[in-house]
Amino acid sequence: MAALAGLLVASLLAAGVDGPVGSTAAASAATRAAVTPSFVVTSPTSSSRRLATVATTTAAPTVTFTVDATRPQQTWWGTGAALTDASVGLLAGNADALRLLFDPTRADGARLDALRLPLSSTDFSPTSWAWAWDGTTASPTSEALAAISTVTQRVLPIRPDLRVVAAGWSAPASMKTTGSLRGGGLRSDSTAAYGAFLVSQAEELQRRGVPLRAVTLGNEPGHTADYATMTMDVAQMAALGQQVGPRLPGDVALWAGDHNWEHRWAYDQVVAAAPGAFDGSAYHCYGGTPSQMNGPTPFRIITECTGTTDTWASSFAWQLRNLVAVPVANGSSGLLMWNLALDPSGGPIDAVAQQGCRTCRGLLTVDGTRVTPGPEFYLLAHLTRAAQPGARVLPVASTASGTAVAAFRNPDGTTGVVGVNHTTSTQVVAVKVGTTTRRYAVGAGELFTYRTP
Repeated sequence: MAALAGLLVASLLAAGVDGPVGSTAAASAATRAAVTPSFVVTSPTSSSRRLATVATTTAAPTVTFTVDATRPQQTWWGTGAALTDASVGLLAGNADALRLLFDPTRADGARLDALRLPLSSTDFSPTSWAWAWDGTTASPTSEALAAISTVTQRVLPIRPDLRVVAAGWSAPASMKTTGSLRGGGLRSDSTAAYGAFLVSQAEELQRRGVPLRAVTLGNEPGHTADYATMTMDVAQMAALGQQVGPRLPGDVALWAGDHNWEHRWAYDQVVAAAPGAFDGSAYHCYGGTPSQMNGPTPFRIITECTGTTDTWASSFAWQLRNLVAVPVANGSSGLLMWNLALDPSGGPIDAVAQQGCRTCRGLLTVDGTRVTPGPEFYLLAHLTRAAQPGARVLPVASTASGTAVAAFRNPDGTTGVVGVNHTTSTQVVAVKVGTTTRRYAVGAGELFTYRTP
């Protein structure tokens, strides 16, 4: 039983469009008939078993998961990562790497459907920058234009249904207590100007063709460091929410927070002080526990987490539980990791800053023409194979105590389940959907995804 308790399973939620299971292009009988059940695994140790399709087995199951399609839960928004300046530079001219990340049909691809777009420099920016502001209109810098061009001219042709959420790490220096992009907070007398600045940025992004679906008031508003960062207190964020929310373009949502689970207390206060201003809450994984994201808005999502120096096996186990299974059980509707791509040294980074992440791992490591997917690439690849945007989370019961389970019903009528064998031995997993049960052998530490009509 101890081995069974280690079998960690998380079904990925589909989301984006509310409605009963089967709505939003709910698959026709002909579409469902055309879908062949599939079971895909990724090993933490064997490169020959990466997104590998395996056949059913007749061996007796060691654990059974039963998906309940009668009680659909929240809607899945999307799966993706951040287009930092480091990623923009490394992916420039590398069309194959972009297809590896975003092509929805690529057999060895991550099939990402969402992207987080920084609106200022970050700790992964060779230079420090922010959009210009003339008191009326926000204007993108050359760095911002490079990222916008990557989205509109290179990613969208590959992934036309891409969803983008945008966030700034800092307001222009003139609006800050330090008079600098590096560190400090938003000046109290600049709150209204910063609100107008955010609305203008959203409008300009849409004007330039960015498929903007959401914005936040700023990345990690409780954190300051010697790179582009900016703190905001509860009163400022509530005032900004009341100002920005009603003025955003009609199809752009405003999400509260964009900081760690442990900052939930601030989310509660901000949302309570600005009723109706926020459409959702965005969380990061660097402090607290995923159960803390259960509120204060009905929609919530993880917008940042990164792998560092941990092993593939420990990454698969921790991330599947803490970024998928437990968050989904607490209402999460999406997962966005940090850098899409970094170089072998974990950069390029802000060359001046002494702070910032020095051990972050990108989904891809890009070394010249050599592109190597990392464990987070495969985590998201398994998630996108289980859950499409617009999918609904489904309850799933397990015969093994202590397992974390989630499942999804997709807009095309398919059901997806994703998980990981968090044991040191092969397990036989039986998945029951409706009246059909299929069994598959999952190796030690392996991620798996099941997709069935």
